[in-house]
Amino acid sequence: MIHARKDYQRIQDPLTKDDKNGKGIGRDEPVFLLRAQDRLFVPMLTAYISMAKLIGCDATMIQMLRQHIETAKLWQLSHPPKTPDV
Repeated sequence: MIHARKDYQRIQDPLTKDDKNGKGIGRDEPVFLLRAQDRLFVPMLTAYISMAKLIGCDATMIQMLRQHIETAKLWQLSHPPKTPDV
């Protein structure tokens, strides 16, 4: 798993980092981690939902994303979001 930020390299899934069957995240696959502390977290997930609908993503996944947005909004009430750093 290749993160945009080098200090996030330690965030790995030990069960799938060497997965060759396409179900896990490969060592050489770039990833992008969004955090609720990022001021763009909610808008990015909202945009992601719009694009996911356009390509016919599963309704269950869309609902999970909506719930994640609501959880983030509640979290941000006591943790003010910050400007992105990557």
